[in-house]
Amino acid sequence: MMTATTAIKHGIPLTYHTSPFVYSVLKVVISSLMRTAYRYRATGTENVPASGRVILAVNHLHLFDPGAVMPAVCRKIVTMAKYEYRTNMLWGLVLRMAGVIFVKRGEADRDALRASYDVLEHEGCLAIAPEGTRSKTGALQQAKSGIAYIATRMQAPVVPIAIWGTENLSKWRSLKRPECMVAIGRPFYMPSWHSKMTAEDLQQLADQTMIRIGLLLPEKYRGVYAERIAAIENGESSELSLVLES
Repeated sequence: MMTATTAIKHGIPLTYHTSPFVYSVLKVVISSLMRTAYRYRATGTENVPASGRVILAVNHLHLFDPGAVMPAVCRKIVTMAKYEYRTNMLWGLVLRMAGVIFVKRGEADRDALRASYDVLEHEGCLAIAPEGTRSKTGALQQAKSGIAYIATRMQAPVVPIAIWGTENLSKWRSLKRPECMVAIGRPFYMPSWHSKMTAEDLQQLADQTMIRIGLLLPEKYRGVYAERIAAIENGESSELSLVLES
């Protein structure tokens, strides 16, 4: 595994680094905006470890989702964002100030992967949307295996975070202030990486991460995982047995 020091020697820019002061100011501003734009509420905030490496696994409904997570988590969060935002005059500036990792979608982005390792190597807090892109339907899509690849190799606890309501910002057109809910579940660990772990194994672990997010969501948001979540809630499935709660 390539460490941050090795990455720097190879000329890989760790662009996600940002000033703690700038991040703190940005957090105050964004938190205020979220509580103004929405009737905002967060539960389970005590489930985020106060220190040490951790991965936040978040469903993705709206551009404002990272802003919804920020007020609920007491730590500095490094979030992944699609590379196209980097050149946007407004969002690119805000995201760079927030210290995001820009990811090139549709390819194996090794720079983004190395940056993710670096965050966790330095006991940081990394936020990942396992679906890889925003949901067009408002319901869960199938996860990509990337979160499992990172979590098994770095042995970082994963905290499932469910967001809903951010997609209803347009309700302001009818002078209705939408509700935004953030529910944070208990941390869990994936098995350690080993040489016999297959792509199917990683996909199964990624799916289980989405199921844990789905268990925190209202039924209408559960999407492709709805039946599997219902089976777990009804005691008809032990699918979550591969991951261990911390």
